[in-house]
Amino acid sequence: MTIAVPNALSRPGFFQRLSFANKSDVFTRVLVIAITIALLFYILLPVYWMLKTSFQPNQEIRVLPPIWFPTETTAHPYTNANRLIPMWRYVLNSLFVSVTAAGISTIIACSAAYVLARFRFPGATIILGLILLTNLIPAITRVFPIYFFIQNMGLLNSYVGLILAYVGFSLPFAVLMLRGYFESAAPPELEEAALIDGCGYFEAFWRVILPVCLPGIAAVAIFTFLNAWNDFLWASLLLNQGEMKTIQVGIGDFAQEGGGVQYVNAFMAACVVATVPALVVFVFVQRWLVGGLTAGSVKT
Repeated sequence: MTIAVPNALSRPGFFQRLSFANKSDVFTRVLVIAITIALLFYILLPVYWMLKTSFQPNQEIRVLPPIWFPTETTAHPYTNANRLIPMWRYVLNSLFVSVTAAGISTIIACSAAYVLARFRFPGATIILGLILLTNLIPAITRVFPIYFFIQNMGLLNSYVGLILAYVGFSLPFAVLMLRGYFESAAPPELEEAALIDGCGYFEAFWRVILPVCLPGIAAVAIFTFLNAWNDFLWASLLLNQGEMKTIQVGIGDFAQEGGGVQYVNAFMAACVVATVPALVVFVFVQRWLVGGLTAGSVKT
């Protein structure tokens, strides 16, 4: 009995080409892994240095050549940071402002994005164009108009004024993102089924559309929270009075007053404290964040 050999296998040099392809594939994988490791080292090195320095005594930090792995650790820098600035009060201020701005922005953006995604009315295209235009304007060009606007409203150095500014900054991005998400992840058939079952438009939106679009809504809330938490420019302009400051402004004042030079470890400890809440939020909601970004990017 004779077994026919496929022509591709019977050709001379086939296995040599296959071996070369395997070597090329291995080389590509090794190159990708090496580049990834190099990028991770480049990105995570400042984070490691900040965390390491926050537990080191000052005399060990200033040693040359630098010590990569501390021989002595202490928690005094965190105590000193709270003594030099009201660090925990600043953290609570930032949490209050960021959470409130994220909640208000998400509620308004959900309503506006739903209307723009479902209903066709005169001026809808112009509204979308204006929303997109606001995202193209550099933030620094809005400093004087917004500052004097908040000042004329009597909201300067108040949480309300800062929250109002954050809500205005985050709404364009939130509306555009949720509009695409409503169009792709929540087809109109869901509302039609709810209306047939006796729901009104608001009830269908509340009980059907919002639960389905929860990943996109969570992604918008997270982005708004992180933008408000990490902001320094607007917090330093609109809220810079006493213990009402946010943690980012407090750390900036710490550095300007010389604390960053005299108490390097305390300064790094304050930076670690400012990083932890945002990191915790991202770790716990990264699944929703990735799902919200990817599902809303493709229209079915």
